[in-house]
Amino acid sequence: MRYKMQSIKTYCLTLPNTVAEKMKAVAIVFLAALAYSPLVSGEPAVKANGIFLNRQHYSSISVANGGPWGTWTWTDMCPEHFYAMGFSIKVEEYGGADDDTALNGIRLYCINPNNTDSTVYSIESDSGKFGQWSIITWCPRGFLVSFQLKVETPQGIIDDTAANGIKFRCTSGAIIEGVGSTFGDYGGWSNTCIRGGICGIQTKLESYQGAFVDDTALNDVRFFCCD
Repeated sequence: MRYKMQSIKTYCLTLPNTVAEKMKAVAIVFLAALAYSPLVSGEPAVKANGIFLNRQHYSSISVANGGPWGTWTWTDMCPEHFYAMGFSIKVEEYGGADDDTALNGIRLYCINPNNTDSTVYSIESDSGKFGQWSIITWCPRGFLVSFQLKVETPQGIIDDTAANGIKFRCTSGAIIEGVGSTFGDYGGWSNTCIRGGICGIQTKLESYQGAFVDDTALNDVRFFCCD
């Protein structure tokens, strides 16, 4: 029997060196507070639901260690001038001898850095049916620009889980991580959005296989970069 221990990850914050950088940092933290406040007071983020698919992106970023099962599903995008500043993940807790799927979904939260009164939008590609959504993890400054995926390699006749967790790097250099499952290992970092930030998502998901068949749910993900 395999046991999974969960731990809370913390991020590091690169301190600004000049007054201008400090003022910019304060502004971004203020934006994060504004984005976060309606979510903790009971007003949910507005789901984009594919409304902004015509937003142009200049590149996509991916990793090489994604799981082998499933198919690529739909894309969801932030509105124009919005970028992903936070994320939450849907994780099935370890079930002992049961079939485990670990990471089932990833949801991004988009804000407009030029409008402190703007709505917070959430974007999400297809997700698995198992698990619960985590609290939101925010960049302390800046936006999401690159990521690592934690993946368990195929286990043969033993239970497979595929993707187990994800880390993001922010434009400030901070690294943030959701509390996922502990099977598998992190691979290399994706390329970085060199301008703007992450603005879209697409997941590779194995659909529910039915009772007594091994499920893995989320296997891989790619993100899109916008100016």
